[in-house]
Amino acid sequence: MQKGKAGKYPNALSSDMRFDMIGRNKEVKDLWGYSSPLYVENQLYRLSSVFLGDAESTLREKQSPSSVINVSYILSLATNHDFKLSSECVQIRSLEISAEGIYDSKSGHLCMIGCMHVGPPKARVGHNLSLDCEIQVDVQYPQLNARNGDTVKGTIESTRDKSDPLYFEPFEILSRSIYAGQAKDSIWRMDLEITMVLISNTLSCIFVGLQLLHVKKHADVLPLISAVMLIVLTLGHLIPLLLNFEALFMMRGNSVNVYFGGDGWLEVNEVLVRVITMIAFLLEFRLLQMAWSARSGEESQKLLWMSDKKVVYLSSPMYIAGGLIAWFVHLSRKSHQRPLLGIHHLGYKQQSLWGGFKSYAGLILDGFLLPQILFNLFSDSKEKALAPSFYVGTTFVRLLPHAYDLYRSHGPNWSFNYIYANPRLDYYSTSWDLIISIGGLLFVFLIYLQQRYGGRCLLPKRFWQRSTYEKVPVAIPEQF
Repeated sequence: MQKGKAGKYPNALSSDMRFDMIGRNKEVKDLWGYSSPLYVENQLYRLSSVFLGDAESTLREKQSPSSVINVSYILSLATNHDFKLSSECVQIRSLEISAEGIYDSKSGHLCMIGCMHVGPPKARVGHNLSLDCEIQVDVQYPQLNARNGDTVKGTIESTRDKSDPLYFEPFEILSRSIYAGQAKDSIWRMDLEITMVLISNTLSCIFVGLQLLHVKKHADVLPLISAVMLIVLTLGHLIPLLLNFEALFMMRGNSVNVYFGGDGWLEVNEVLVRVITMIAFLLEFRLLQMAWSARSGEESQKLLWMSDKKVVYLSSPMYIAGGLIAWFVHLSRKSHQRPLLGIHHLGYKQQSLWGGFKSYAGLILDGFLLPQILFNLFSDSKEKALAPSFYVGTTFVRLLPHAYDLYRSHGPNWSFNYIYANPRLDYYSTSWDLIISIGGLLFVFLIYLQQRYGGRCLLPKRFWQRSTYEKVPVAIPEQF
């Protein structure tokens, strides 16, 4: 690799110099193909030697102190329909350009003059072959440690006057490949994210299990757990299971497998994630069932049901209003966004309306303690209904992806897919990460105050009068 003032750029004989690409101009929107060196200085560019590293070391030995290197390239572009390149040319489906020029390894800039056949298809095997050698190819390689999704970008344009019959509209080209080092970093990141998903789901099971042990020892606090909060948590694990249920029974072939050589390791971990998610769902559902049963059949529990109804009446408009705001924000962003050339090739796609609602659902799940805070406020409960290990630990699991996203935003931004801290399942940005993290910690602190000083301790003192609720012992089954 070569190091300049702006950073490091690919070595002229490295595998990073070759890239797949897509292209378009005003007339043609869906060209695809590749660009590859033929010769670098006087040395043949061979991928076999490039991947073994022999070519790069040989070039270092022969290379002059100058960073400017003579190169020749082949560029090939095609589409699945006929198009007319210029007024002189007939309908074609592909074009191939042979070019040569110079590559500056200190700036990553490649500038070449190329030639292309422009005659009718039959003329290519005859004597009336036309060759257009007034084509300029300009390519800018990003730094090897590039961030923010920088890719190889360039143009193919005719240097002829617009009145010339062989003139064609300039093509914009964009790489569909990434550097070898970036691919390795992405695979390492995917391994890390799979591990973090497994750890997070396992911790969720542990913290719910600790809450079950807590209510087993203190059965009288079961009615004081908000059913709305438990429903939110249970649905948070149920919905992903319903959307991906087939992963429990079959190995799904997807685009990510290609990068792992199709060894099935990713699918095995995906199934393991689903299994652990199902365990967490079953534990939460059991907790919901126990809390629900503890309130059933007791006349004295009507006040608690009324408190939960008030939670629904207050939180539902808040959730609906937030959903409408998220919808309007999605529509406004969609109307102002410009379609980018081939931006989906790196695994990123413009978020759909359904994706936006899934992100909003993730935000509701991040604030899962809100219903319990409201319930404590209405019931004025002072009992320790929630074990500290449960509400602190579950909050930690919900905030960990946002902490990881902050870490990820300061590193290279290359990825084939998001496995952990997926922007399609929650709001992830520097501002949202900070807001959600501060909000989650605030909710934990409020629960602590309510369980220590009473549910209405958050209100002015004139609202602190106790309700007429009287705690009644509740018998529950030993097993759960």
